[in-house]
Amino acid sequence: MSESLPQFLKQRAERNFAHLLREVSAVTKEEATRFASEAWPSHKWGIGQNGSIAGIVYHVAAWKSLSLPLFEPTRELRTAEDFDPDTAPAVDDWEGVVNWLREVSTQWLSALSRLSDSDFDSLCPWETATIPLGEFVVEFIEHDVQHTSQIEYLRQRLLAEK
Repeated sequence: MSESLPQFLKQRAERNFAHLLREVSAVTKEEATRFASEAWPSHKWGIGQNGSIAGIVYHVAAWKSLSLPLFEPTRELRTAEDFDPDTAPAVDDWEGVVNWLREVSTQWLSALSRLSDSDFDSLCPWETATIPLGEFVVEFIEHDVQHTSQIEYLRQRLLAEK
């Protein structure tokens, strides 16, 4: 590999977000909210999740928003408790959620692109431990892949129901 691992990760982050955005862009408002459930079980990191594609997209945007301070010199990590839903569109506002995802992901990728290779070794707090920033970047790349796959599955389910 002629490029560094941080350069590779930056490219993967862009590629995987582009894939997520292609999936999201093909979803209608009706499809986006189709599987929403008030009975959806909550969990520690489940911001916005409600069983729908809109909930998945909201969740991804919320965590990218919360993670932006990791790219600052202080490497501060915000948690789900720090999330203020009043700063985000409603989960069922599909156009607003998609625009929020685009906006926060653009900021996230821009901040990532400004990191030097050595920044990836910077230590960041994670609950009771500290891990290198590079590990957070990998987690968020994988987060995009995980939720893109969920959206792909739900889109297939919608097709099967027609």
